[in-house]
Amino acid sequence: MTNKNKKKSHKLFFKSSKKKNKTIKFSFNRSDIVILSFFILFLLIIARLLYLQVINYSNINKYGNNIVHKQATEKQKRGNILDRNGSILAMSIKKYSLYIDAKMLKDAAKTEKILNGFNIFFEPRHKELIKQKKSYIPIKQNIDERVATEILDKKIPGIGMESSYVRLYPEQRLAAHIIGKTDSKEQGTYGIEKFCNEQLMGENIKRQQYTIGNNKIFSDYLEDKNIISPNDVRLTIDRKLQFILEEELSEGLKRTKSKKAVAIIQNPNNGDILAMASLPNYNPNEPVSKIEYLKNIAISDINEPGSTFKIIILAAVLEEKLFKLSDKVDCENGKFKYAGRVIRDDHGKAKFLTVKQIIEQSSNVGTAKLALKLGEEKFHEYIRKFGFNSATGIELTGEAKGMLRPVERWTKGSLPTLSFGQELSVTAIQTVSAYSAIANGGKLLKPNIIKSIGTTEYNKVYPIRTVVSEDTAAKVKTALESVVKDGTGKSAKIEGYSVAGKTGTAQKYDKELKSYSKKHYMASFCGMVPAKKPELVILVIFDEPDEKNYYAASVAAPVFANIAKRALEYLKIPPDEKISEKDIKTSAKAKNKKEKKYASKQTA
Repeated sequence: MTNKNKKKSHKLFFKSSKKKNKTIKFSFNRSDIVILSFFILFLLIIARLLYLQVINYSNINKYGNNIVHKQATEKQKRGNILDRNGSILAMSIKKYSLYIDAKMLKDAAKTEKILNGFNIFFEPRHKELIKQKKSYIPIKQNIDERVATEILDKKIPGIGMESSYVRLYPEQRLAAHIIGKTDSKEQGTYGIEKFCNEQLMGENIKRQQYTIGNNKIFSDYLEDKNIISPNDVRLTIDRKLQFILEEELSEGLKRTKSKKAVAIIQNPNNGDILAMASLPNYNPNEPVSKIEYLKNIAISDINEPGSTFKIIILAAVLEEKLFKLSDKVDCENGKFKYAGRVIRDDHGKAKFLTVKQIIEQSSNVGTAKLALKLGEEKFHEYIRKFGFNSATGIELTGEAKGMLRPVERWTKGSLPTLSFGQELSVTAIQTVSAYSAIANGGKLLKPNIIKSIGTTEYNKVYPIRTVVSEDTAAKVKTALESVVKDGTGKSAKIEGYSVAGKTGTAQKYDKELKSYSKKHYMASFCGMVPAKKPELVILVIFDEPDEKNYYAASVAAPVFANIAKRALEYLKIPPDEKISEKDIKTSAKAKNKKEKKYASKQTA
């Protein structure tokens, strides 16, 4: 068979219009058919593109306009605030808000019935918006994650959930002024929440958002290796010590009928604030009834310190070697006229007192005589060296620096008056820091409230300056011990422990009368335990106690003793003095009584 015969032919017949009987023949092989098919396909694609680009362009453009692509941000979970041992004081929990897209809602009545089973109800305004086919209708906020999950599992058309974080304070009022609080947007507004707002928040996470019509679809988060994550903030305070401090201070406030109260516990050897309380306080989980309750008066209120300030003049004259503790001073039987003013003693009214006895008996006359010997310039210098009239630098917002006039603005009577704590204003944190300087041997330290942020440790000792020598600090402690043993601070005694401290009963200045009040006082006690090797410095202040009983010896000193005793027991700091069998039995009875009282409170 020839190649011609092997070749398969395909014939196409049609009749010519011109020549009736003539037949025209076309012959195609397999390759020709494939090429023809591709040609026809190409023509179809061209036709489709022509349709899309020209004829149907308006419809595609309309659909494309319904697709919106943009970048959205989302907050990260805010960091926790912890006490020094890791107990949570502030945390964030995820909550959900339910909304309805009425355009996607199939059966409003059925949907309402299902939601009623979760205690979620439609209000009249919701029903009206559903009738209007609104695409976003907020129904309920602060839904727990468990409930939100159960609702979403039912896959109800038109139901949507949005998540957000809500700040929670599990200890409620405890350490409220230190921790502070956040606003509705989780922005810190007070305390550590405000001071460490950026560290607690971190940076917002970026993500892509696509909106097609009324439906939102979110893509994965955009990867950002440099994004700052939220950090936990660990404080120097101890939750249990804070509880002891607040409980004793609260009882003292009620008993003395005081207007306000403040107490601070500081470790004098490293500056750590172990507890700090201001009363009245507030619950950061709830709306605050009075704006003044938000104020941390331990760092923001300034008042005349009264006799607790006498340690400054004592330290100054001892450091300058102008006096010894055993030197006698003419105290003129408790009445001394100077610069047209009579300075009086409220306690001992002796003719002569040693320098130690001047502090022990809190003699205003004796203190004034010490100041006159020291002089204005030197006294002003020591006041500043001890940290007064400048902020301590504690990591809290709203700290005041106090008020001390420059020497050129002092009157002739200012020097003796300042020596016993008038004509200047100080904060509680400044006072406790000054006493800590005496307790640790003469070094003024910056008070710390933050132990760590994330993995960065902050619990270091930050010495500001040396204010007096170790020898001078030891002599001041000796004088303060005699205050508790034999002087105005006897009610601050603690069995088994040496205590050094100073009482302060200060008349409040009445701005309207332009004179010192005879009704309103500040009662305070600041002390250190154990006095021989102090580990705690504690300050207690009551503002405007009952005018019938306003002396610090009966108002502040006993509360100091209660706080100190419980703190020493909790921290397991061993006694440094011998205890008689009688004292042991008395102490045990008092402890049992306290524990029963606490147990009844917890049961209630």
